Amino acid sequence: MTANEYNECVNAYADGLYRFAVSLLSDMVEAEDVVQQVFERFWKRHSEVQYEAAKTYLFTSVNRACIDYFRRKKTSRNTAELLPEHDSGTSGHNYEAQQLVQEMLSRLTEDQKQLVLLRDYEGYSYKEIAEIMQITEGQVKTNLFRTRKKLQFFLTTSTV
Repeated sequence: MTANEYNECVNAYADGLYRFAVSLLSDMVEAEDVVQQVFERFWKRHSEVQYEAAKTYLFTSVNRACIDYFRRKKTSRNTAELLPEHDSGTSGHNYEAQQLVQEMLSRLTEDQKQLVLLRDYEGYSYKEIAEIMQITEGQVKTNLFRTRKKLQFFLTTSTV
């Protein structure tokens, strides 16, 4: 990969990597640090990585860096801040819906949450998710189906 292609990757994927890291870490500052470290390591190895594989390489690297972060900290984390915070311009109904989504996601396991985020929020294909999470495409489809059923159950039994 050339330096220009590296810069294209930074421009194309930085925001998505940051959102992914925030959703995993629930900490904006730590997420910035993780993404920055991943891009630094990526720069050192950019000549070894094919441009076509950069997206998967970067998301896999962020996923692993977040796992390493938890291993170092050995603490449990809170629900991801996936949606914007409530402000005076947000309708009450919309804010309640955002809170409900956050509550439902907080009930999922880390792997389930990661599947939903990658597929439904970031729009990744089953194949890309399989590569990032290091599981088969069939496992992605099965686990995502089960996760969506679980979310549906949470929504139908919700008292929020």
